[in-house]
Amino acid sequence: MNRFRIVLSTLMLLFAMGATAQEHLDLEPIMTAADPPSPEPVPRAESVFHDHTEADADAAVLIESWQTEPASLGWTRIQIARHIKHKAMPTRAARGLALVHVAMHDAYVRAPNLPLTRRFALSQAAADVLSYLYPAEEDAFQRIVDQLIDRLGGDTPPADISLAQRIGRNAAQTVIARAERDGAQRGWNGSRLQWYGDARQYQPGTWEPTGPYFYYPPDEPFAPKWKPWILTSPGQFRPPPPPAFGSDDYLRATEEVLAVNAALTPKQLEIAKYWVDGHGSATPSGHWNRLAMEEVKAAKLDEPTTIRLFAELNIALADAFIACWDSKYYYWTIRPTTAAKRLLGKPFTPPILTPPFPSYTSGHATFSGAASRVLARYLPNRAKALDAMAEEAAQSRLLGGIHFRFDNDQGLILGRNIAAWIGEQGLHPVPIDEQ
Repeated sequence: MNRFRIVLSTLMLLFAMGATAQEHLDLEPIMTAADPPSPEPVPRAESVFHDHTEADADAAVLIESWQTEPASLGWTRIQIARHIKHKAMPTRAARGLALVHVAMHDAYVRAPNLPLTRRFALSQAAADVLSYLYPAEEDAFQRIVDQLIDRLGGDTPPADISLAQRIGRNAAQTVIARAERDGAQRGWNGSRLQWYGDARQYQPGTWEPTGPYFYYPPDEPFAPKWKPWILTSPGQFRPPPPPAFGSDDYLRATEEVLAVNAALTPKQLEIAKYWVDGHGSATPSGHWNRLAMEEVKAAKLDEPTTIRLFAELNIALADAFIACWDSKYYYWTIRPTTAAKRLLGKPFTPPILTPPFPSYTSGHATFSGAASRVLARYLPNRAKALDAMAEEAAQSRLLGGIHFRFDNDQGLILGRNIAAWIGEQGLHPVPIDEQ
């Protein structure tokens, strides 16, 4: 009886995959480096985070989802769940999503276009990169792949399964080799305001820790030194300077934050909280991946197009984070709560927690501008709605009292510039050695 159910499930899955046979994109691998030698299998340690229950549940959900949606989406959900579980930093979450989705994309493209083979290759790539990002869960991620193969691969020749796994591992290793050289391993050395190598001195308008926790140092001060995927440099589209601290424009912007928050409606507060994406959440990049999954399913995009879309989306988000953090640590501007006290002599406690890093530009505005425009290229009928989402995300930071309007306006411009650049250049990563 169990065998009958597995066969029936497999037949239903193959039927559901029929629409993916005719690809609408001429897909090529994103990473152009030659495949590394197939890695030798190594013993895996048992996960210290959980028993096999979670992995088995993840595998069961994946198997069910493969009957109705592109195979990569289930792995995206698994990764976002790890953002929440491990309280991922926003910059790290975006970097990780790009690594996983590029590996899945390239494994899928390089695998033979046979039933399930591409999906097994994609899954092995995802599991290996996730194991790199969350090494304590390596055993769990591989168990998910093993479950997929055990329950769905009965009619697939063992040689095809072995080939798929080898292709997936090679795609993952190529991406991991890049990750090892992208600069994200560098840590803070304890210097104050010298993370760029040029001695910066505190002056009026320079960022300082904010309440109630007064975190120091600010988050990810070396992110502006990470190597972007498509941008030629982190500062390629660096915004112009914000209004000078204490100028009329700056005073008006500060007064606007206080006025907006003094008259905040329940609906506006709901918007601010919807887009918080703070500590222990899906993170901003995870939020936009969830929105993208809803859009893709509603539009009924085929599997190859979906996999390409998510690779481009997450490359754009990763580069948007790097570019935004470049602006933040180049200008070092204070938050509204500090400006209100310094310039107006008014204590101001925003309704949402002020993030522990400089203000200009708004991160939410930057990556929302990038994500919405990438999605709009694949879903042109949704372009206006996607722009509206991005603008609401940007506005939410003013409503939440943690950003000035100019932070949001310039952030949207920065993100849209990044999306346009990626659209013009295509998914051809700039080699790290050339940056």
